[in-house]
Amino acid sequence: MQIYAVPISTLPDVYISHLLTFVTEEKKQRLSKFLQREDLIRGLLGDLLIRKIVSEKFAIPPKSILFSKNTFGKPYLYMPLNLLHFNISHSGKWIVCIIDEHPVGIDIERIHTVDLQIAKQFFAQEEYEFIENEQDALQRYSRFFKVWTAKESYVKAIGHGLSTPLNSFSTVRGGAVEGLRVYDQCNWYFKIFFLDDQYTLTACAKNDKFCETVEIIALNTFVQFFLND
Repeated sequence: MQIYAVPISTLPDVYISHLLTFVTEEKKQRLSKFLQREDLIRGLLGDLLIRKIVSEKFAIPPKSILFSKNTFGKPYLYMPLNLLHFNISHSGKWIVCIIDEHPVGIDIERIHTVDLQIAKQFFAQEEYEFIENEQDALQRYSRFFKVWTAKESYVKAIGHGLSTPLNSFSTVRGGAVEGLRVYDQCNWYFKIFFLDDQYTLTACAKNDKFCETVEIIALNTFVQFFLND
């Protein structure tokens, strides 16, 4: 299992135009609907990040990599055909990607103030109590996003989309975000990473053999890979 992260910033139009040549027409159409330039960049670089990873691992051109989606909309590798599973997430200045031989999910969120009644409405009771039992106001927000990213990473790992109600399972055991056993009775595990003090990143997998660190790829290095192609 490996996790990659790219810190992003604005890019010149000439770079964006070149990078767009590596994605499908369908992807270009979806990206064109973004009203904010930052959202377009995040969506574009998210697609390119998995292309870079697969291209380097299997020594194939990034443009030859094809994706498809399951019935719930979760993307998977269509070409090359292999057992590599992946998932992508982005928030604010970060794009992250996880790969493994088994289903995985990942979610990153910027920690910020939020109406904690959301937790009461959408989280399991144990998760809501885990947040409310924290006395420090700022730490309550931190706990909220630990739970939120864990739940999102699990939903993304199983690939069932919005058909899985967020309050139908709990990620909290013994006063901490832990693994869970639901649906198919398989264990799922979580690991929380902190890229910096403003973001929470949680990975979800069917095994607990997580990588120890996240491999950070500098934006210049990332973009140069495609400029050289």
